[in-house]
Amino acid sequence: MKKTAALLLLIIMTLPLLFACGKAPDGDVSPQGSEQEQTSSEPEKVYTVEKTDLGNREFRIMCWHFGHNSSSILGFTGEVLYNEEQPDSIDEAKKRVVETVEEKFNCRITGNLVHDRGLPTTVRNQAESGLVEYDIFFDSISSTTGLASDGLLTDLNSISTIDLSAPWWDQNAVKDLSIANKLYFVAGDINTYDNQGTWCMLFNKTLKNKLGIEENFYELVREDKWNFDKFMEICSRPGITAETNGDGVLDEKDQWAFGTEAYNIYVHLVAGGLKIAEKDGDDLPYLTISKSPEATYTQLAKVLNFYNKHDLVMVANFSNYANKGFKSVWEATVHKAFIEGRELFYMCGLIHAASFRVMEDEFGILPIPKLYPEQDGWHHTVSQGNSTVMYIPECVENKEQVGTVVSALSEESRKYVTPAYYDVQLKYRDTRDNESGEMLDLIFSTRTFDVGAAYNWGGLLGQYYSEDEGTIVSRFDAQLPVAQAALEETLQTIEEHT
Repeated sequence: MKKTAALLLLIIMTLPLLFACGKAPDGDVSPQGSEQEQTSSEPEKVYTVEKTDLGNREFRIMCWHFGHNSSSILGFTGEVLYNEEQPDSIDEAKKRVVETVEEKFNCRITGNLVHDRGLPTTVRNQAESGLVEYDIFFDSISSTTGLASDGLLTDLNSISTIDLSAPWWDQNAVKDLSIANKLYFVAGDINTYDNQGTWCMLFNKTLKNKLGIEENFYELVREDKWNFDKFMEICSRPGITAETNGDGVLDEKDQWAFGTEAYNIYVHLVAGGLKIAEKDGDDLPYLTISKSPEATYTQLAKVLNFYNKHDLVMVANFSNYANKGFKSVWEATVHKAFIEGRELFYMCGLIHAASFRVMEDEFGILPIPKLYPEQDGWHHTVSQGNSTVMYIPECVENKEQVGTVVSALSEESRKYVTPAYYDVQLKYRDTRDNESGEMLDLIFSTRTFDVGAAYNWGGLLGQYYSEDEGTIVSRFDAQLPVAQAALEETLQTIEEHT
């Protein structure tokens, strides 16, 4: 018994030493760690913009007016800028942000929402003339990359008053859009239209019930069964796509399983992790298809084959609709069919959600189906043309002050604009069920920014959504050398301006 007691005492004395080394008795890492580790760990960083007197300086914003003259893109009043005549909750939140920053930092914030695509021209004119009228710009990614390639934009990492690790910046954008550890444009709480440019899958709940489809689509997502194969199987069921207006021709006036556009072929590939470009350990981009062409070719052929099933899928800008002379082929075909309750699934950007308030039918929001049934994570595209990024021209004066204002606007927008947009505009007003809010959480947390599509070197993006199934390999073989040369030219320009 004495030996047993001594052994127990030895074990009791030894246990603290074992745990002090962060190890449990069986050798596994202790989930709690040691007391020393807990007490010595650094406190969580508190992010806040330091109050500064900016001497009543005026900061001018220029923003492209997305949705100008569009009947399907509604309600955009600018980034930071707001509508005072008929403000909605988002405008009121933006006004509160601007007034807070102006008062706290002793500055003025003004700007213009412009209706033409002249923002790059304005930046170039400012650089050439030295007359800087605008300090902060919001434009689409596709309109911005040319400025970055020409060395006309500021590396946001170089502005000490902008902390890109702060929670008001989209960390996926910070990581994905940089090149050679330089970041020329970014998205975050300061802008809302990056959210609007996020792609998703809508479905008509009323039509689903009418068709007798028993699966709960939300449960398919939760059970990790929402993938491209399952999606195609549902769309292929008899009676979903049908000639319904009695003219004997299956066209945009009838009922469809799936309404989409050619660009979404690329979106499906991104959903499987097949972006145009990836980056190496030095943050230098390379063309994904050059490293693993078979994966891209195989999945592209699969998606394109499905899109060419014209008795199941209505592709707005494929030749059979694009040649009909519509003013807007999207609004006349897939968008119109969804609003009128004649389309089960509609794949698009969240930009369109506001226009569906007129629908009599109930609709829901789903993530883009996974491309591979066995893949681990989700990937959601942010459009190159229908989303905003923020950038600061290289010619702007006193960038540290501009960085302070940008950071302050971002911090306050996180408090007021994002809740107004996300919780009110999307979760409760544009969608009509709690499950869609859950899906939005998933979608936004898995957004990805494809630097290859952003810069679109050599026009490579267009090769992803050609409707010709027979030329996939040959057209990429022809375009890849051009794309590679353009990529290398961008890298050289960035190096020259370092």
